[in-house]
This record gives sequence, C-alpha cells and structure tokens, in this order.
Amino acid sequence: MRDYVEIRKSGKFYNTFGDDAIILHYLLGYKIVKDKGGVGFPESAYNKVINALEENEVSYQVYEKDALIIENNFKKLNSYKSIKKKGLNNLSVEERFNKIFNKINSLSGEELENILKVIENAIS
Repeated sequence: MRDYVEIRKSGKFYNTFGDDAIILHYLLGYKIVKDKGGVGFPESAYNKVINALEENEVSYQVYEKDALIIENNFKKLNSYKSIKKKGLNNLSVEERFNKIFNKINSLSGEELENILKVIENAIS
C-alpha cells in the first residue's frame, strides 16, 4: 500500500485523489470535490502545499504528465498514515455536522426552539 501523497500537475493546477485528498483537506482545509473524489489547487498554492507536507513529515511525489519531478520520502518519520487517520476522523465529524446543519435548516420554528433548549442544557 502506498504511503505518500501523489500530486499530479494538470495544466495550471495540481490534483490529488482518494486518501491523498483527505490529507490535503485535513492539513490545508481544501475542499474535496465529491464527484471527483479529489482536491485541486492552483500553481500559486504549490509551495504552501509542499511546505505543509514537509512540516508534517508526510512523504510525497509530484508528477508532470507521467514524469516524476520531485520526491521527498521521510522514511521511518513519514506521518502519512497518522495524518490520513486524523483526516478521516475529521471528515467524519464534518459530515455529521453538515447532516445536522441541513436537518436544522429544515425544522419549523417550534422544533428549532426545542432543539436549541436541548443543546443549551447539554453545554451549560
């Protein structure tokens, strides 16, 4: 199983997919495009992405077309798996929050008032 972020250049953008996208979402807050299962970012954000990966000791490879142009392997220090796990946990929380938020938006005023009372009691 691969344990590095694979970044692929496509025109003036870079893309990651699958678990790699989850890692960039976790580290940088980039939105995962659900239908593509990936994260894209412009050339201007390249250094920011690379710096975040290096600061967190996440191994990575950068490709242009099919040619590997840059690689950084942190070997035993590589935190790919632990950052991926944190990202998956964080994503689950976000998805749960979004479901609750969408449900709250569909409630009547009276239903919303009842929910707010429960929440206020729980956090006070």
